[in-house]
Order: sequence, then structure tokens, then C-alpha cells
Amino acid sequence: MVEKEIEQRLIAAPIKLDMTEEEMRKFANELNNYDYYSIIVDEYYLDLAFQLFKKNRVGLIVSYPLGGMTTETKVKLTEIAVKKGCSEINVCPNYNALKSGDIETVKSDLKAVFNAANGKLDVVAVPQVGLMTLEEIKKICDICLEIGIYIFKTNSGMNLGKSEPEHIEYMRRLYGNRIEIEVSGGVRNLNQARAFVRAGANRVHSSTWKLVIGAED
Repeated sequence: MVEKEIEQRLIAAPIKLDMTEEEMRKFANELNNYDYYSIIVDEYYLDLAFQLFKKNRVGLIVSYPLGGMTTETKVKLTEIAVKKGCSEINVCPNYNALKSGDIETVKSDLKAVFNAANGKLDVVAVPQVGLMTLEEIKKICDICLEIGIYIFKTNSGMNLGKSEPEHIEYMRRLYGNRIEIEVSGGVRNLNQARAFVRAGANRVHSSTWKLVIGAED
């Protein structure tokens, strides 16, 4: 049986290397039967997503999943998202700069993206908690909050680290209700989704969304 609370927190992401248009149409036909929160897509399927999905809350990934695009490219993608009418972007910070201690580059990169959004869509930062130390997670969150970004998607998925309820609890202890947390990477079924929500997650990303909301056993 579908669990309504989890269903309404669901962010579905039909993103994979070999996603065909036929698969995207099937994905939409199935998802449209449920009361999901939003979807996130790659740029190639952005226009189609607005046509296919019943909810007009569509997000775009930016510099996903490695964060290594130039700031100019990230800004351009953000401008495209604004022009197309996206509700949000999921942006990966410059992890190489962060790991190298170049905090100013991380900050200027994200600030340029935030400014390009110009308040017309939500900017969701991806701290990749499964690959970062607690100190690095705090550093990314502090930078984002200083800029004005307050929504965090824990991981990009794609086998790049796994989220744990302890990550959510840690972020909640630090920032309380100042932030919104979207958990991603490691949410494979309903019990795991419940655990993340209990830990403080606002929304849940998953590629196995039917299992996560209880539509399948």
C-alpha cells in the first residue's frame, strides 16, 4: 500500500546514461498515477518532461555529478533552467576545489549560479555527504547559507557515495530548520525512506521510487 507521506515527499529522477525516449514516456505514464513532489531531469529531456509529467514542477541537473564544469557553463545551464520555467536546479559544487582547500573558488562558483537563478527557481546544492568528511559537509553548508542557498540534496546518487540517517541528523543538529534536506543515494525501499524522514529529511530522491513509496513490495 502506498504511504501518502512518503509519496508526497518523492522526487523522481529519470536520469541514466541509456535512458531512451520510450523509457521516459513509460516513466511518466507510471509516475503520473501518484502524488509525487517533483522530478529532476537532464537537459536533453527537459522540454519533453514539461510535456509528459502532470506536475509542472520540473528541475534540471547542473554540473552533475562531479561538479567540474566551469562556472560559466553552470551559469548558462541555470539561465536555461530559468528560461524554460524550471522550479529548481540541482547543482554540484566544485568538489576538487573544496578538497584542495580552495574555498574562495567554491564560494564564487556557487554565488554565480545563485545570482543567475535570480530568485526565480530553487537552487539545491549537492554536498555529496557520502564522500565528504563531516568538516567538509559543514563547510559546504556554511558557504551555501552565506550565499543564500538553503536546500541540500545529500548525494547525486549514481554510486557516488551513500547517505545515512546519521548524515541527516548531523545536518539537523547544526542548522535546525534553517535548511531543507533532500536525501539521495541509498534510499531503496519504504523502510529506508521512513528512517530518513524520521532523521529529519524533507524530501526523498530515489530511482526505485515504487518500492520507496510502497507501490511495490
